[in-house]
Amino acid sequence: MAFILNSVFFPKTDPFSTALIAAFTFSSTYILRPAGALFFGYLGDHYGRKSTIIITTMIMALCSFTIASLPSYEKIGITASIVMIVCRMLQGFSAIGEFVGALIYITETTQAPRSYLYTTLVIFFTNLGSTFALLVGTLFLLTNSEEGWRTAFYFGAGIAVIGSVARTQLRETPDFLQEKNVNPQKKTKLIDLFPSKEIRKNFWCYVGVDCLRPLYFYLTFIYLGGLLTSKYGYTYAQVITQNLFVGGVEALASLFYGWLALKVYPLEILKVRGLIFLCFSLCLPSIMDHAAGPFTIFAIQCGLMILGKGITPAYVLFLQAFPPIGRYTQAAAAHALSRVFTTLVTSFGCVIMAEYLGFEGIMLILISAILIYLISVYHFSLHHKPSENQNIVFVNTNMAARKKYR
Repeated sequence: MAFILNSVFFPKTDPFSTALIAAFTFSSTYILRPAGALFFGYLGDHYGRKSTIIITTMIMALCSFTIASLPSYEKIGITASIVMIVCRMLQGFSAIGEFVGALIYITETTQAPRSYLYTTLVIFFTNLGSTFALLVGTLFLLTNSEEGWRTAFYFGAGIAVIGSVARTQLRETPDFLQEKNVNPQKKTKLIDLFPSKEIRKNFWCYVGVDCLRPLYFYLTFIYLGGLLTSKYGYTYAQVITQNLFVGGVEALASLFYGWLALKVYPLEILKVRGLIFLCFSLCLPSIMDHAAGPFTIFAIQCGLMILGKGITPAYVLFLQAFPPIGRYTQAAAAHALSRVFTTLVTSFGCVIMAEYLGFEGIMLILISAILIYLISVYHFSLHHKPSENQNIVFVNTNMAARKKYR
Protein backbone atom coordinates (compact mmCIF):
# COMPACT_ATOMS: atom_id res chain seq x y z
CA MET A 1 0.00 0.00 0.00
CA ALA A 2 3.01 2.28 -0.46
CA PHE A 3 1.22 4.45 -3.04
CA ILE A 4 -1.73 5.06 -0.71
CA LEU A 5 0.41 5.73 2.38
CA ASN A 6 2.52 8.25 0.50
CA SER A 7 -0.54 10.14 -0.73
CA VAL A 8 -2.07 10.24 2.79
CA PHE A 9 0.96 11.02 4.97
CA PHE A 10 3.21 13.13 2.71
CA PRO A 11 2.72 16.41 0.83
CA LYS A 12 1.97 16.20 -2.88
CA THR A 13 4.98 17.36 -4.95
CA ASP A 14 6.51 16.95 -8.41
CA PRO A 15 7.00 13.41 -9.84
CA PHE A 16 10.74 13.21 -9.05
CA SER A 17 10.25 14.34 -5.44
CA THR A 18 7.34 11.93 -5.12
CA ALA A 19 9.61 9.11 -6.29
CA LEU A 20 12.21 10.07 -3.68
CA ILE A 21 9.52 10.13 -0.97
CA ALA A 22 8.35 6.67 -2.08
CA ALA A 23 11.96 5.47 -1.96
CA PHE A 24 12.44 6.80 1.56
CA THR A 25 9.16 5.26 2.72
CA PHE A 26 10.23 1.92 1.23
CA SER A 27 13.71 2.03 2.76
CA SER A 28 12.60 3.29 6.19
CA THR A 29 11.56 -0.22 7.25
CA TYR A 30 15.13 -1.43 6.81
CA ILE A 31 17.10 1.37 8.50
CA LEU A 32 16.74 -0.06 12.03
CA ARG A 33 17.11 -3.69 11.00
CA PRO A 34 20.80 -3.97 11.99
CA ALA A 35 19.92 -2.66 15.46
CA GLY A 36 16.97 -5.07 15.56
CA ALA A 37 19.25 -7.93 14.55
CA LEU A 38 21.65 -7.26 17.42
CA PHE A 39 18.87 -6.64 19.96
CA PHE A 40 16.68 -9.61 19.12
CA GLY A 41 19.74 -11.75 18.35
CA TYR A 42 20.91 -11.12 21.90
CA LEU A 43 17.47 -12.03 23.29
CA GLY A 44 17.22 -15.13 21.10
CA ASP A 45 20.69 -16.41 22.01
CA HIS A 46 20.33 -15.68 25.74
CA TYR A 47 16.67 -16.20 26.60
CA GLY A 48 15.42 -18.47 23.84
CA ARG A 49 13.76 -18.42 20.44
CA LYS A 50 10.18 -18.64 21.72
CA SER A 51 10.02 -15.45 23.81
CA THR A 52 11.81 -13.43 21.13
CA ILE A 53 9.33 -14.12 18.33
CA ILE A 54 6.42 -13.35 20.69
CA ILE A 55 7.87 -9.90 21.46
CA THR A 56 8.50 -9.10 17.80
CA THR A 57 4.92 -9.92 16.83
CA MET A 58 3.49 -7.65 19.52
CA ILE A 59 5.62 -4.72 18.29
CA MET A 60 4.30 -5.34 14.78
CA ALA A 61 0.71 -5.30 16.07
CA LEU A 62 1.22 -2.02 17.95
CA CYS A 63 2.75 -0.27 14.93
CA SER A 64 -0.01 -1.47 12.58
CA PHE A 65 -2.66 -0.19 14.99
CA THR A 66 -0.89 3.19 15.26
CA ILE A 67 -0.66 3.65 11.47
CA ALA A 68 -4.34 2.75 11.11
CA SER A 69 -5.31 5.38 13.71
CA LEU A 70 -2.94 8.13 12.49
CA PRO A 71 -4.56 11.33 11.07
CA SER A 72 -3.52 12.36 7.57
CA TYR A 73 -0.96 15.01 6.52
CA GLU A 74 -3.77 17.42 5.70
CA LYS A 75 -4.96 17.29 9.32
CA ILE A 76 -1.76 17.33 11.42
CA GLY A 77 0.95 18.21 8.91
CA ILE A 78 4.52 16.92 9.15
CA THR A 79 3.72 15.08 12.41
CA ALA A 80 1.82 12.50 10.37
CA SER A 81 4.88 11.90 8.17
CA ILE A 82 7.22 11.52 11.16
CA VAL A 83 4.96 9.15 13.11
CA MET A 84 4.33 6.99 10.05
CA ILE A 85 8.05 6.70 9.28
CA VAL A 86 8.86 5.86 12.93
CA CYS A 87 6.21 3.13 12.89
CA ARG A 88 7.61 1.74 9.65
CA MET A 89 11.10 1.73 11.16
CA LEU A 90 9.86 -0.10 14.27
CA GLN A 91 8.12 -2.62 12.05
CA GLY A 92 11.43 -3.25 10.31
CA PHE A 93 13.16 -3.39 13.71
CA SER A 94 10.84 -6.19 14.85
CA ALA A 95 10.46 -7.96 11.49
CA ILE A 96 14.12 -9.02 11.43
CA GLY A 97 13.75 -10.87 14.72
CA GLU A 98 10.43 -12.42 13.79
CA PHE A 99 11.43 -13.71 10.34
CA VAL A 100 14.86 -15.06 11.27
CA GLY A 101 13.49 -16.43 14.55
CA ALA A 102 10.86 -18.46 12.71
CA LEU A 103 13.46 -19.90 10.32
CA ILE A 104 15.83 -20.81 13.16
CA TYR A 105 13.02 -22.40 15.17
CA ILE A 106 12.10 -24.69 12.25
CA THR A 107 15.75 -25.44 11.47
CA GLU A 108 16.43 -26.53 15.06
CA THR A 109 13.30 -28.67 15.43
CA THR A 110 13.35 -30.62 12.13
CA GLN A 111 15.83 -32.70 10.12
CA ALA A 112 16.99 -32.63 6.50
CA PRO A 113 15.67 -33.06 3.87
CA ARG A 114 12.28 -32.30 5.45
CA SER A 115 13.69 -29.16 7.04
CA TYR A 116 14.33 -27.74 3.55
CA LEU A 117 10.62 -27.99 2.84
CA TYR A 118 9.53 -26.78 6.29
CA THR A 119 11.69 -23.64 6.25
CA THR A 120 10.39 -22.96 2.74
CA LEU A 121 6.89 -23.19 4.18
CA VAL A 122 7.85 -20.23 6.41
CA ILE A 123 8.64 -18.32 3.21
CA PHE A 124 5.47 -19.63 1.57
CA PHE A 125 3.22 -18.45 4.40
CA THR A 126 5.09 -15.13 4.52
CA ASN A 127 4.32 -14.68 0.82
CA LEU A 128 0.78 -15.93 1.38
CA GLY A 129 0.40 -13.37 4.17
CA SER A 130 1.45 -10.61 1.77
CA THR A 131 -1.02 -11.92 -0.80
CA PHE A 132 -3.77 -12.08 1.80
CA ALA A 133 -2.93 -8.51 2.87
CA LEU A 134 -3.29 -7.37 -0.72
CA LEU A 135 -6.62 -9.21 -0.95
CA VAL A 136 -7.90 -7.57 2.23
CA GLY A 137 -6.61 -4.18 1.05
CA THR A 138 -8.32 -4.61 -2.33
CA LEU A 139 -11.66 -5.52 -0.74
CA PHE A 140 -11.61 -2.60 1.69
CA LEU A 141 -10.47 -0.17 -1.00
CA LEU A 142 -13.31 -1.24 -3.27
CA THR A 143 -15.85 -0.72 -0.49
CA ASN A 144 -14.33 2.52 0.84
CA SER A 145 -11.69 4.09 -1.37
CA GLU A 146 -10.88 6.89 1.09
CA GLU A 147 -10.50 5.08 4.44
CA GLY A 148 -10.64 1.40 3.48
CA TRP A 149 -6.89 0.98 3.91
CA ARG A 150 -7.23 1.82 7.64
CA THR A 151 -9.58 -1.11 8.17
CA ALA A 152 -7.03 -3.36 6.49
CA PHE A 153 -4.35 -2.18 8.93
CA TYR A 154 -6.66 -2.77 11.92
CA PHE A 155 -7.32 -6.23 10.54
CA GLY A 156 -3.57 -6.91 10.32
CA ALA A 157 -2.99 -5.68 13.87
CA GLY A 158 -5.63 -8.13 15.10
CA ILE A 159 -3.96 -11.02 13.29
CA ALA A 160 -0.61 -10.10 14.89
CA VAL A 161 -2.16 -10.19 18.37
CA ILE A 162 -3.65 -13.62 17.67
CA GLY A 163 -0.24 -14.80 16.42
CA SER A 164 1.46 -13.63 19.62
CA VAL A 165 -1.01 -15.52 21.79
CA ALA A 166 -0.68 -18.67 19.66
CA ARG A 167 3.13 -18.62 19.97
CA THR A 168 2.94 -18.81 23.77
CA GLN A 169 2.17 -22.52 23.25
CA LEU A 170 5.51 -23.22 21.54
CA ARG A 171 8.28 -25.20 23.22
CA GLU A 172 11.91 -24.10 23.21
CA THR A 173 14.14 -25.71 20.57
CA PRO A 174 16.29 -28.76 21.52
CA ASP A 175 19.49 -27.22 20.05
CA PHE A 176 19.18 -24.12 22.21
CA LEU A 177 18.34 -26.05 25.40
CA GLN A 178 21.18 -28.52 24.87
CA GLU A 179 23.74 -25.80 24.21
CA LYS A 180 22.63 -23.82 27.27
CA ASN A 181 22.84 -26.95 29.43
CA VAL A 182 26.36 -27.73 28.18
CA ASN A 183 27.56 -24.09 28.39
CA PRO A 184 25.23 -22.33 30.86
CA GLN A 185 27.57 -19.34 31.21
CA LYS A 186 28.24 -18.86 27.51
CA LYS A 187 27.52 -15.32 26.31
CA THR A 188 27.14 -13.90 22.82
CA LYS A 189 28.40 -10.36 22.54
CA LEU A 190 28.92 -8.08 19.57
CA ILE A 191 32.64 -8.82 19.68
CA ASP A 192 31.82 -12.55 19.17
CA LEU A 193 29.93 -11.93 15.95
CA PHE A 194 32.89 -13.38 13.99
CA PRO A 195 34.51 -15.88 16.40
CA SER A 196 36.33 -17.63 13.54
CA LYS A 197 37.43 -17.10 9.95
CA GLU A 198 35.01 -19.78 8.72
CA ILE A 199 32.02 -18.07 10.36
CA ARG A 200 33.10 -14.75 8.86
CA LYS A 201 33.10 -16.32 5.38
CA ASN A 202 29.69 -17.90 5.99
CA PHE A 203 28.37 -14.55 7.20
CA TRP A 204 29.38 -12.69 4.05
CA CYS A 205 28.11 -15.51 1.83
CA TYR A 206 24.75 -15.21 3.61
CA VAL A 207 24.77 -11.44 2.98
CA GLY A 208 25.63 -11.89 -0.69
CA VAL A 209 22.96 -14.51 -1.36
CA ASP A 210 20.27 -12.61 0.56
CA CYS A 211 20.80 -9.28 -1.22
CA LEU A 212 18.34 -9.83 -4.06
CA ARG A 213 15.02 -9.44 -2.24
CA PRO A 214 14.89 -5.61 -1.94
CA LEU A 215 15.90 -5.19 -5.58
CA TYR A 216 13.35 -7.43 -7.25
CA PHE A 217 10.69 -6.43 -4.70
CA TYR A 218 11.21 -2.72 -5.42
CA LEU A 219 11.32 -3.30 -9.16
CA THR A 220 8.15 -5.42 -9.09
CA PHE A 221 5.89 -3.43 -6.80
CA ILE A 222 7.28 0.12 -6.69
CA TYR A 223 8.81 0.81 -10.11
CA LEU A 224 6.51 -1.31 -12.29
CA GLY A 225 3.54 -0.44 -10.07
CA GLY A 226 4.26 3.25 -10.68
CA LEU A 227 4.53 2.52 -14.40
CA LEU A 228 1.03 1.05 -14.37
CA THR A 229 -0.37 4.29 -12.95
CA SER A 230 1.70 6.76 -15.00
CA LYS A 231 1.70 5.01 -18.39
CA TYR A 232 -1.44 2.88 -18.39
CA GLY A 233 -3.69 4.96 -16.15
CA TYR A 234 -4.26 2.32 -13.48
CA THR A 235 -5.93 3.38 -10.23
CA TYR A 236 -4.45 2.43 -6.84
CA ALA A 237 -7.07 -0.29 -6.46
CA GLN A 238 -6.15 -1.75 -9.88
CA VAL A 239 -2.44 -1.72 -9.05
CA ILE A 240 -3.06 -3.53 -5.74
CA THR A 241 -5.32 -6.03 -7.50
CA GLN A 242 -2.57 -6.86 -10.00
CA ASN A 243 -0.03 -7.05 -7.17
CA LEU A 244 -2.39 -9.51 -5.48
CA PHE A 245 -1.99 -11.98 -8.35
CA VAL A 246 1.77 -11.38 -8.50
CA GLY A 247 2.01 -12.11 -4.77
CA GLY A 248 0.06 -15.33 -5.30
CA VAL A 249 2.54 -16.40 -7.99
CA GLU A 250 5.45 -15.75 -5.60
CA ALA A 251 3.78 -17.84 -2.88
CA LEU A 252 3.31 -20.77 -5.27
CA ALA A 253 6.94 -20.43 -6.43
CA SER A 254 8.12 -20.76 -2.82
CA LEU A 255 6.05 -23.90 -2.39
CA PHE A 256 7.49 -25.37 -5.59
CA TYR A 257 11.09 -24.74 -4.49
CA GLY A 258 10.39 -26.41 -1.14
CA TRP A 259 9.03 -29.50 -2.88
CA LEU A 260 11.95 -29.51 -5.32
CA ALA A 261 14.44 -29.42 -2.41
CA LEU A 262 13.20 -32.88 -1.35
CA LYS A 263 14.65 -34.20 -4.61
CA VAL A 264 17.48 -31.79 -5.51
CA TYR A 265 20.21 -30.44 -3.22
CA PRO A 266 19.20 -26.82 -2.38
CA LEU A 267 22.51 -25.20 -3.36
CA GLU A 268 22.18 -26.65 -6.85
CA ILE A 269 18.73 -25.05 -7.11
CA LEU A 270 20.24 -21.68 -6.14
CA LYS A 271 22.95 -21.97 -8.80
CA VAL A 272 20.63 -22.85 -11.68
CA ARG A 273 18.00 -20.30 -10.68
CA GLY A 274 20.64 -17.56 -10.38
CA LEU A 275 21.94 -18.24 -13.89
CA ILE A 276 18.42 -18.18 -15.33
CA PHE A 277 17.70 -14.93 -13.46
CA LEU A 278 20.86 -13.38 -14.93
CA CYS A 279 19.77 -14.27 -18.48
CA PHE A 280 16.25 -12.98 -17.78
CA SER A 281 17.61 -9.67 -16.47
CA LEU A 282 19.85 -9.20 -19.51
CA CYS A 283 16.77 -9.56 -21.73
CA LEU A 284 14.54 -7.25 -19.66
CA PRO A 285 15.47 -3.93 -21.35
CA SER A 286 14.51 -5.38 -24.74
CA ILE A 287 11.27 -6.80 -23.31
CA MET A 288 10.38 -3.44 -21.77
CA ASP A 289 11.02 -1.65 -25.07
CA HIS A 290 8.46 -3.91 -26.74
CA ALA A 291 6.00 -3.97 -23.83
CA ALA A 292 2.54 -4.18 -25.37
CA GLY A 293 0.53 -3.33 -22.28
CA PRO A 294 -0.23 -4.21 -18.65
CA PHE A 295 -0.14 -7.95 -19.35
CA THR A 296 3.55 -7.70 -20.35
CA ILE A 297 4.24 -5.82 -17.11
CA PHE A 298 2.41 -8.58 -15.23
CA ALA A 299 4.55 -11.24 -16.92
CA ILE A 300 7.75 -9.37 -16.01
CA GLN A 301 6.57 -9.00 -12.40
CA CYS A 302 5.89 -12.73 -12.18
CA GLY A 303 9.29 -13.56 -13.69
CA LEU A 304 11.05 -11.38 -11.12
CA MET A 305 9.15 -12.95 -8.21
CA ILE A 306 9.75 -16.53 -9.39
CA LEU A 307 13.47 -16.18 -10.13
CA GLY A 308 14.52 -13.75 -7.39
CA LYS A 309 13.88 -15.99 -4.38
CA GLY A 310 17.27 -15.44 -2.74
CA ILE A 311 18.22 -18.17 -0.23
CA THR A 312 15.00 -20.20 -0.63
CA PRO A 313 15.08 -23.24 -0.20
CA ALA A 314 18.61 -23.38 1.29
CA TYR A 315 18.03 -21.47 4.56
CA VAL A 316 18.78 -24.56 6.65
CA LEU A 317 22.28 -24.94 5.16
CA PHE A 318 23.16 -21.30 5.76
CA LEU A 319 21.73 -21.24 9.30
CA GLN A 320 23.48 -24.47 10.31
CA ALA A 321 26.77 -22.92 9.22
CA PHE A 322 26.57 -20.86 12.45
CA PRO A 323 26.94 -22.35 15.99
CA PRO A 324 23.66 -22.72 18.01
CA ILE A 325 24.62 -20.03 20.55
CA GLY A 326 25.28 -17.06 18.32
CA ARG A 327 23.19 -18.37 15.42
CA TYR A 328 20.32 -15.96 16.04
CA THR A 329 22.62 -12.92 16.23
CA GLN A 330 24.79 -13.90 13.25
CA ALA A 331 21.92 -14.88 10.96
CA ALA A 332 19.83 -11.84 11.91
CA ALA A 333 22.80 -9.50 11.45
CA ALA A 334 23.59 -10.98 8.02
CA HIS A 335 19.96 -10.74 6.95
CA ALA A 336 19.66 -7.17 8.22
CA LEU A 337 22.89 -6.02 6.61
CA SER A 338 21.86 -7.44 3.24
CA ARG A 339 18.51 -5.69 3.51
CA VAL A 340 19.64 -2.26 4.69
CA PHE A 341 22.50 -1.98 2.17
CA THR A 342 20.65 -3.21 -0.91
CA THR A 343 17.47 -1.37 0.07
CA LEU A 344 19.25 1.97 0.25
CA VAL A 345 21.04 1.24 -3.03
CA THR A 346 17.77 0.08 -4.57
CA SER A 347 15.53 2.87 -3.32
CA PHE A 348 17.67 5.87 -4.16
CA GLY A 349 19.98 4.29 -6.73
CA CYS A 350 17.08 3.09 -8.88
CA VAL A 351 15.37 6.49 -8.76
CA ILE A 352 18.55 8.31 -9.81
CA MET A 353 19.58 5.71 -12.43
CA ALA A 354 16.08 5.69 -13.90
CA GLU A 355 16.10 9.50 -14.08
CA TYR A 356 19.35 9.64 -16.10
CA LEU A 357 19.72 6.22 -17.78
CA GLY A 358 16.17 4.93 -17.87
CA PHE A 359 15.28 1.30 -17.27
CA GLU A 360 18.75 0.17 -18.41
CA GLY A 361 20.25 1.96 -15.39
CA ILE A 362 18.08 -0.07 -13.01
CA MET A 363 19.15 -3.25 -14.80
CA LEU A 364 22.80 -2.43 -14.13
CA ILE A 365 22.06 -2.47 -10.40
CA LEU A 366 20.04 -5.70 -10.63
CA ILE A 367 22.64 -7.53 -12.72
CA SER A 368 25.40 -6.49 -10.30
CA ALA A 369 23.38 -7.93 -7.40
CA ILE A 370 22.79 -11.19 -9.28
CA LEU A 371 26.53 -11.55 -9.93
CA ILE A 372 27.24 -11.03 -6.20
CA TYR A 373 24.55 -13.62 -5.48
CA LEU A 374 26.12 -16.21 -7.81
CA ILE A 375 29.64 -15.64 -6.47
CA SER A 376 28.38 -16.07 -2.89
CA VAL A 377 26.48 -19.28 -3.72
CA TYR A 378 29.45 -20.85 -5.48
CA HIS A 379 31.84 -19.85 -2.69
CA PHE A 380 29.53 -21.27 0.00
CA SER A 381 28.98 -24.49 -1.95
CA LEU A 382 32.74 -25.15 -2.08
CA HIS A 383 32.75 -25.71 1.68
CA HIS A 384 29.27 -27.21 2.10
CA LYS A 385 28.73 -30.27 -0.05
CA PRO A 386 26.17 -33.01 0.69
CA SER A 387 27.88 -35.80 2.60
CA GLU A 388 27.31 -39.53 2.13
CA ASN A 389 25.30 -39.58 5.38
CA GLN A 390 23.10 -36.80 4.08
CA ASN A 391 22.48 -38.73 0.86
CA ILE A 392 21.50 -41.75 2.95
CA VAL A 393 19.04 -39.57 4.85
CA PHE A 394 17.51 -38.49 1.53
CA VAL A 395 17.14 -42.12 0.39
CA ASN A 396 15.81 -43.40 3.72
CA THR A 397 13.32 -40.56 4.02
CA ASN A 398 12.02 -41.08 0.51
CA MET A 399 11.74 -44.86 1.05
CA ALA A 400 9.89 -44.32 4.32
CA ALA A 401 7.52 -41.87 2.65
CA ARG A 402 6.81 -44.34 -0.17
CA LYS A 403 6.14 -47.18 2.30
CA LYS A 404 3.80 -44.98 4.31
CA TYR A 405 1.99 -43.96 1.14
CA ARG A 406 1.56 -47.59 0.08
